[in-house]
Amino acid sequence: MTSPTTEARYGPHGFLAALGTIAIVETATWIFFPYWIAQLYLFGIATLIVVPTGFFMWQTGGAKVAQIGLGMLIGYLATPLTVALAVIPPVVVTQLLHLA
Repeated sequence: MTSPTTEARYGPHGFLAALGTIAIVETATWIFFPYWIAQLYLFGIATLIVVPTGFFMWQTGGAKVAQIGLGMLIGYLATPLTVALAVIPPVVVTQLLHLA
């Protein structure tokens, strides 16, 4: 089995899907940030919907549908990576400075 070419795997449809996924999920995450318990539930529900949908679109669709599915999966990574890179390190540093 050969893998598809880069042009067939990544394209404008995937970019727009990633951009839309980032816009929707990141906006919802930062709006509900003060209500972190509700955010965890909503993030879990969104994960149960977006990730399988993007995966099945990526695996079973045609070229455009596969690009959209892969874009959804790539865009969905933005939320946990943003929290991991922009929220957790400042909190850890702040906590360490208070101990010193």
